[in-house]
Amino acid sequence: MHTDIDVSAHLGPDTPGIRLIEVSTLSGSATIDGTSDAMGNATDAALFQGLRKWGDVVVVGAGTVKAEDYEGSSPGAARIAVMSYSLDLNVESKLFQVGTPPLILTPDEKVGTAAAQRLESAGATVLGTGDGSIQSVVAALHAQGWTRIVCEGGPGVYSAFIAAGLVDKLYLTLDPHLTSSVAQPLVYARDEETAQAPALSLELENVAADADGTVFLRYAHRGYP
Repeated sequence: MHTDIDVSAHLGPDTPGIRLIEVSTLSGSATIDGTSDAMGNATDAALFQGLRKWGDVVVVGAGTVKAEDYEGSSPGAARIAVMSYSLDLNVESKLFQVGTPPLILTPDEKVGTAAAQRLESAGATVLGTGDGSIQSVVAALHAQGWTRIVCEGGPGVYSAFIAAGLVDKLYLTLDPHLTSSVAQPLVYARDEETAQAPALSLELENVAADADGTVFLRYAHRGYP
């Protein structure tokens, strides 16, 4: 998909790490009419697929998977790994029926339950992530030998990675829509500890713009202010 578009300069050096990819309207909303479908362009789609080819695994929240109607992993691309505590996922959805069924990231206490077994029967792999914290999720992925991690959201998942300082690079696509309100913020802290985490200091590594006004930014995490 979009293999004719060279996004190597957008992707940057091929080094292991944790990379977040986000798209935003000029008003700061992550969605228009409930999804990101109307946002981005062909270059953004190529960058999205480029990161999936770079990565070992793509971490995404269950809410985003449902809202964006995710498919399973494509051949040659990173495994889709869905963070879910409830394990309330539709095994008739494209996530299970198209491509390779997902990896399910869930706290250890949920492994082996009837809900987990239902997903495994549909082809998913259920991986215990300790207490379910984002630090434990990353540790569980590293234990599998996966050192190239892509995070595709949503807001709560982004927030957890940021609060834990588990960001090596951020890819932010600015879509040239100006919305009258922020329907969905880019990040959303689900608890007070996450909300109070210190900000990260980022350094701009690359900026590029397409003729349609879409702007692509790549930042690297350099520490804390």
